Amino acid sequence: MSSSSGSNSKFNFMLSEIEWQVVLDALSNTIFSKELPDEARKNAKELFLKLQKELPRR
Repeated sequence: MSSSSGSNSKFNFMLSEIEWQVVLDALSNTIFSKELPDEARKNAKELFLKLQKELPRR
């Protein structure tokens, strides 16, 4: 998958609750990784917070 910064492309696909948890866990690990640049960690945190807000709660 290619990354294009600033793109407004949207993809509509379904993930199971377990798959979403994997995505959130991976983002969380990225946020706290000291081996990654600050910008990568900032982007991961923004995406994590966006997904947390958008995903339905059970």
